[in-house]
Amino acid sequence: MSKRIGDILIEMGCLSEAQVSKASKEAQKTSTMLGQVLLRLDWVSEENLQMAIAVQSGAKVLDLNQLHIDPTLTKKVDQAFAREHNIFPFELEGNVLKIASCNPFDVLARDALSRKTGYRVEAYLAPASWIATTIDLQYNTASSIDVEIERITQAELEGGGAAENQIIRIADLIIEKGVVLGASDIHISPDTKLVRVYYRIDGVLHQEYLFPIKFHTNIVSRYKIMGEMDISNPNVPHDGRIKYRGAVGSVDLRVSTFPTHLGETAVLRLLVHTKVVGDLERLGIDKESLDQFMAALKKPYGLILTTGPTGAGKTTTLYSALMKIASTNNSTMTIEDPIEYVIPNIRQTAVNPKAGLTFGNALRSAMRQDPDIILVGEIRDQETAELALRAAMTGHLVLSTLHTNDAASAINRLLDLGVNSSILASSLSLVIAQRLVRKICPNCHDFSPIEESEKAVFEKSGISAPEQLARAKGCDSCHHTGFKGREGVYEVMTVNMEIEELIHQKALASRIEEVALRSGATLLLPQALKKAAQGRTTLEEVFRVIA
Repeated sequence: MSKRIGDILIEMGCLSEAQVSKASKEAQKTSTMLGQVLLRLDWVSEENLQMAIAVQSGAKVLDLNQLHIDPTLTKKVDQAFAREHNIFPFELEGNVLKIASCNPFDVLARDALSRKTGYRVEAYLAPASWIATTIDLQYNTASSIDVEIERITQAELEGGGAAENQIIRIADLIIEKGVVLGASDIHISPDTKLVRVYYRIDGVLHQEYLFPIKFHTNIVSRYKIMGEMDISNPNVPHDGRIKYRGAVGSVDLRVSTFPTHLGETAVLRLLVHTKVVGDLERLGIDKESLDQFMAALKKPYGLILTTGPTGAGKTTTLYSALMKIASTNNSTMTIEDPIEYVIPNIRQTAVNPKAGLTFGNALRSAMRQDPDIILVGEIRDQETAELALRAAMTGHLVLSTLHTNDAASAINRLLDLGVNSSILASSLSLVIAQRLVRKICPNCHDFSPIEESEKAVFEKSGISAPEQLARAKGCDSCHHTGFKGREGVYEVMTVNMEIEELIHQKALASRIEEVALRSGATLLLPQALKKAAQGRTTLEEVFRVIA
């Protein structure tokens, strides 16, 4: 007899017996499944509930980071059936149709699908929210959005003007196309006679639409209205936030406008909640570096820093770390600018400098809230740096980000901010430098023999050169870029006694790096070259990201 889901969650340390008892009574009273009640109460994360269901059912868990979706399968399973049973078909292997399901006990749905398609159906466990979002994305295709935008644009041009309801629809469709493409940002840029719409996909900008210039003011104003921004003064920058709900599901957007001589530009940052946090193991970090990271995370105190340029994935790494270590047995707080993703059971605060709430005084106040773990969005000044280090020194685990190019330079950057070298040496536990490289598209990639000049690059970094290298081609699945998705490249430096001594001496970053390498750290370039050697990315992509 299988264990009850509540008992499994108790054994996992996610819940107490009292919580399970209370939730069970609520489930009986409302005729709702226990898992749904627990999610509604925010007592467990969807990830932990999924793990418990996997233990209970013995079902295989779908690895979302390594998933390759066959988009043609949406023609074999109609959308109504997928929504009704909350399943999604992702792969056909021989006579076996593989589906994502949040309910591994739903044998009736699998039998019905098998009769409809003629295939044997194999179910893999996946979060309900991911399945719902994926149904939205895959059944509402990018091409159907393009057709509607073209129809509206042509009708408006022939009619001579842009009706308000049509502009509203175009603004919505631009957002929906961004979600379908997996874009991180949307740029609306006026030109002399045109409005250009770009999408940043896997870190690279792609021009997607051209609209007549007369659409410009109305489209930007629509986003400003959605973001509750001032539309009366286009001559100063504005910032806002949009909670969009549409055919592609729910997505939050951060909006900023900026005045130029041709008019306001608008940039929309897409914050898709289902994509934010994954297991640390799935972010692309190698085993040796992950072991060092986990050792630092298991300590009850110390400062852990992630470094790198904007868009390098620093926040995602820290959120993933929080999901790994936060529980009902510790008090976890964050101070962010802004809160990009809401995490259950964690107290999150957004800084508000206009109201006097800065990183520094928010951190000072947070220390009086008896936290065990604190995430500080970014260390920008001496006050925040000193407070974070003192918190780390007095028995708190502190996670934060810093803008430096490599791990060793983070130490010099903190010293330049004016922090005490003795406090820094005793408080800093670990520094991670990271970048994101685009992954080769699994549907269209190719391999060709390595050239001598390419082989020399690997040999210079001490990496065994492969016989062949992956080459990007391009197809509909990857928006004709040759790449699909990104993964991290990590340089991890543990602060040991030797490095502590160098901090006291205020040694140069080059000297600190030399000692770190001797202690087992690996630099960004060799780590990225290993991914190229494995066929996960291309050599050109490595050099694009890591100079």
